[in-house]
Amino acid sequence: MDGCVFCDIVRGVAPAYIVYRGERAVVFLDKFPVEKGHALIVPAEHYENLLEVTDDVLCELARLVKAVATAQFEALGARGVRVVQNNGAAAGQVVPHLHFHAIPFYSSSLRGRR
Repeated sequence: MDGCVFCDIVRGVAPAYIVYRGERAVVFLDKFPVEKGHALIVPAEHYENLLEVTDDVLCELARLVKAVATAQFEALGARGVRVVQNNGAAAGQVVPHLHFHAIPFYSSSLRGRR
């Protein structure tokens, strides 16, 4: 979709640190991470939110969320991982392209956060 930064990243015309590129989805590091290793899991095809995505693509995204979280625990030494997905601006969705955040947390990094 024209004007969508995540579509531009998927097409390779916008810069991003790509962690994984597949036929149906791309994983890249968040440009403004909450914590080191904060990753975004996005479908390669443009879907604005969870209500639009097909079930088969959603299953692939879920598989990748699990793989990313596993890597965050094993490779980065995370003590916990928060998975976030917002639908619509009122819910906090900033980029109108479906995406999941996988945010690793370390030893005491969750203290004082909700």
